[in-house]
Amino acid sequence: MKNISTIQHLRYKSNMIIEIFWVVFLLFIWFNTDAFIQYSKLFKLDKKFKISDWESYRIDVSGKISYQEYLSLKHKGFLTKLISCKPCLTFWVTFLVCFLFSSLYYFPVIYIISYLIYKIINKYE
Repeated sequence: MKNISTIQHLRYKSNMIIEIFWVVFLLFIWFNTDAFIQYSKLFKLDKKFKISDWESYRIDVSGKISYQEYLSLKHKGFLTKLISCKPCLTFWVTFLVCFLFSSLYYFPVIYIISYLIYKIINKYE
């Protein structure tokens, strides 16, 4: 069995914490802010992402429907379901982050902890 040094062990733990917070950060930005909408408008991508349609729909229904809810309601498809489902998007963001950090071995741990932290933050927002 391969022994790892204390420094290596600490490095693995700190990388895991960084990965968890990257996942939580990306989820928070997507689901809890309007950053995507604002940047889409800034870079003139709002027509491509149907931002105007969403804004008109919100006015028509006199409700507060999120962009993600609108996409899953009006533009049914695999990708829209994926980006509007919190556990699903967490899975793929975690996979991407783990792949970029070369830590797929820790994928289940990072996924569960990231999702739990996001749910806790979301509860108190």
